[in-house]
Amino acid sequence: MNTFNFDLKEWKILVGICTIFSLRIIGMFMVLPVFSTYGLFLKDSTTFLIGVAIGTYGFFQAIFQIPYGWLSDKIGRKFVIILGLSFFFVGSCVCFYSNSIFGVILGRSLQGSGAISSVCMALLSDVMSQNNKLKAMGLLGISFGISFVIAMVMSPIIVQIFGFKCLFLVSSLLSVVCMLVACFFIPSSISIYVPLCLKNEYKNFLNIFKNKSLFKTNLNIFFLHMLLLFYFLIIPIQLNSHINFANFVWFIYLITILVSFLVVWPISNYIEKKKYLTFFILLSIFLLIFSNILLLLFRNNSFIVIVILQIFFITFSFFEMLLPVLVSKYSPKNYKGTAMAIYSISQFLGSSIGGLLGGYILYNLSILYLLLFSLSITLLWFVINLWYLKT
Repeated sequence: MNTFNFDLKEWKILVGICTIFSLRIIGMFMVLPVFSTYGLFLKDSTTFLIGVAIGTYGFFQAIFQIPYGWLSDKIGRKFVIILGLSFFFVGSCVCFYSNSIFGVILGRSLQGSGAISSVCMALLSDVMSQNNKLKAMGLLGISFGISFVIAMVMSPIIVQIFGFKCLFLVSSLLSVVCMLVACFFIPSSISIYVPLCLKNEYKNFLNIFKNKSLFKTNLNIFFLHMLLLFYFLIIPIQLNSHINFANFVWFIYLITILVSFLVVWPISNYIEKKKYLTFFILLSIFLLIFSNILLLLFRNNSFIVIVILQIFFITFSFFEMLLPVLVSKYSPKNYKGTAMAIYSISQFLGSSIGGLLGGYILYNLSILYLLLFSLSITLLWFVINLWYLKT
């Protein structure tokens, strides 16, 4: 089996998209570890408004996914990617020059308005051969994970040396680099222009929602990202409570992400085949059920928690590699960007609802109740996929 058999055109676009994704992730997430502390020093700041400033990014991401995805289907991916990066740049500058929490909220809203993740995934799906789509999504996923860890590590260092507001300056500089990468690495024309007819647009848009295969795929990513938030509310608490791991949590995340990729990568040539697809999906959800039960029984054992984290990241990497390819496969012709946008909204909804429910349960009850709720959600997810086998 050829591990990396991309041609030159595929390599060029893959490098470009992974670079844009990685730099945006670093610029986007650097603020999260320190915002709740340093944000209180902004004028008019309260803990509630800090929460608004953090959450408004995801809210505007969800709002703009479909317009960006639809627009990229009509006028091409490259222009829309640069447009979204421009909004992210302007938003970062607004945050950097703002002394008030309201200015930061405005800036975070503008950052979120640059919702290009679905467009980037649609672009990869456009240019990759069928044999390479899973591998391309896998590399995109691993670049996301590593960038997230880098952002978590870099953030406190930058704040200590240069100050809190310099995080937004770094974000704006990274967005400029992303625009340059988009100019030189992404072809000017990917999508074929289709004349606009509002009646047909409405009909095709409804067909995307009615597509049973797409709906199932969107449900899968929704449940996956809901569970992601549950796990990241629980596991850091357990690891940080252990003195031997507290200072190395970022390294544990990095290793588990890399190991997950190495486990999932060899089966990338098989998991999309119809006879294996359902089996691998059900097996992955069952592994999440198993890891959740282990976490219920052994949550105070840090070594087992690391094993559980590894199981979760393996299943997470599998779904992040597979599901975007299935969206591309099932989406109507000339509406891949729109279908990817609905898929991305499902991701954000899963994360948002997971964060809200998980935070509420953790604050008002305990980790035990959150674990029981997480197990219930995973069992529901498993049952829904079983039900789809019979329909």
